Amino acid sequence: MDVWEAIEKRRTIRAFKFPVPMEMLRKLIWLGSRAPSASNSQPWEFIIIEDRDIINEIAEQKGTMEGQRGGKRRIAIEKGLYQNSSVVAVCNRKGIFGPAGAWMAAENMALAATGKGIGCVMSIFGGGYKDVVEKLLKIPDTHELTTIMCLGTPEGEWPTVRAVGEDRPDFSWLHFNTFGNQEV
Repeated sequence: MDVWEAIEKRRTIRAFKFPVPMEMLRKLIWLGSRAPSASNSQPWEFIIIEDRDIINEIAEQKGTMEGQRGGKRRIAIEKGLYQNSSVVAVCNRKGIFGPAGAWMAAENMALAATGKGIGCVMSIFGGGYKDVVEKLLKIPDTHELTTIMCLGTPEGEWPTVRAVGEDRPDFSWLHFNTFGNQEV
């Protein structure tokens, strides 16, 4: 699959049958490290998480955080992400250049995964939940958690449309010179 098709096909997958074999996981992370970064700062660090106790605690934190806005159904969905998947923490060096480069690395991984038929979801943590996960993963004060990626063989068919709502009409998000000016 070429990169254009991978971008078109890329969807968030929230249920997995199997984790990614280690050799492929390492390749996806290596492809993540090929992302561009400001001044070639390469601010990313990756943690492959295999310890079931750590994974379960991360899932608990994510479920509790999301449950505040989506109730029990959301808790179950979020906790389920961490079952039957490979779990990778993407971190960035703190500072102005860190987050953007780490997010580009994560998207490189997501697109490469899509190209190989591997599904992924990126989990974002905020506030005290992020602090708990950073301590759990022993992330030093010089770095911070960017996202946790769950990757694996999708459960069921690859979705052809986005899971929530309709996509915005093409180019409804395009402006010229100033926000709100949609005239050429």
